[in-house]
Amino acid sequence: MPSVQSTLIGLTLGAALAAAAPAPSRVSELVKKSSCTFTEAAQVSESKSSCSTIVIDSITVPAGETLDLTDLTEGTTVTFKGTTTWEYEEWDGPLLEISGTKITVNQESDAVLDGNGAAWWDGEGSNGGKTKPKFFYAHSLDDSVISGLYIKNTPVQCFSIESDNLLIEDVTIDDSDGDTDDLGHNTDGFDIGESTYITITGATVYNQDDCVAINSGENIYFSGGTCSGGHGLSIGSVGGRSDNTVKNVTFIDSTVTDSENGVRIKTVYDATGTVEDITYSNIKLSGISDYGLVIEQDYENGDPTGTPSNGVTISGVTLTEITGSVDDDAVEIYILCGDGSCSDWTVSDVDITGGKTSDACENVPSTISCT
Repeated sequence: MPSVQSTLIGLTLGAALAAAAPAPSRVSELVKKSSCTFTEAAQVSESKSSCSTIVIDSITVPAGETLDLTDLTEGTTVTFKGTTTWEYEEWDGPLLEISGTKITVNQESDAVLDGNGAAWWDGEGSNGGKTKPKFFYAHSLDDSVISGLYIKNTPVQCFSIESDNLLIEDVTIDDSDGDTDDLGHNTDGFDIGESTYITITGATVYNQDDCVAINSGENIYFSGGTCSGGHGLSIGSVGGRSDNTVKNVTFIDSTVTDSENGVRIKTVYDATGTVEDITYSNIKLSGISDYGLVIEQDYENGDPTGTPSNGVTISGVTLTEITGSVDDDAVEIYILCGDGSCSDWTVSDVDITGGKTSDACENVPSTISCT
């Protein structure tokens, strides 16, 4: 038979455990909070940290506000449902920002992220006119995946990427409406800076600026892309920033159509930096209006100097299987390097036809010709 003392201890322990245990309604509340569906932008910022699964269901984001999905709990999944839209106001943005570790961002099959870009488009982009917000900051979105998003009508640049170990797969950026009366401008698809191990696969981009622009970063891989209407697959511009190194970048198995440029490396005039270990492989071009392949070291925004500088070195470049055609009045290949700043290039099966050759090339590596 138990002693009185042991009985009292058992009763006290049982009462303590009962008091500590959540009531049934509290357990239900905790379970609910692990999966959250938001229909208003304010709900997201207030409750996002309580959710391991977040559904953004047909939200209209008020003017001048960011849909704030920063500092998410590790391992959170964000799913967009229906149409997410942003109301108009002149400001810098971003319209959407997501950060965290091991985050998964996706959407239901018919969802749309509509940036309402036509409200801002004035043909000036980020060079003047209305103040326009960037669309998506993927900053400190590390060890994460963005998959299957359909984004349309961004006011200016779409993705601003400053992250480590980020995979972006099967994303569509559709700014083709910006072609109407040449209103869209500076609608870059993916701008990458100060990042490592960025992989972008299966992207489709219709826009009016760089399909991809890598300004700084290492170990970046772009494959299976379709780019149309913009300025091509670009390294740079490199120079004039706090980080001016681009290293180990691969563009492979992609097409560039109806664009100003196909393959492009641009470094800033009279700046310093390093571009090295760059590969363009199996890139198919058509309908290129300016340059099929352009590597220039005289870049200034909107007004290249025509005189190259050698402060940013470009080395370890591999150009292979770059094929296709440019318009009649376009230049097939244009290389403008500073004295001694372009070295160790490997070139094979570069066959660009239909346009003109350039007599303005300078300091061209022996492995490639402008004529």
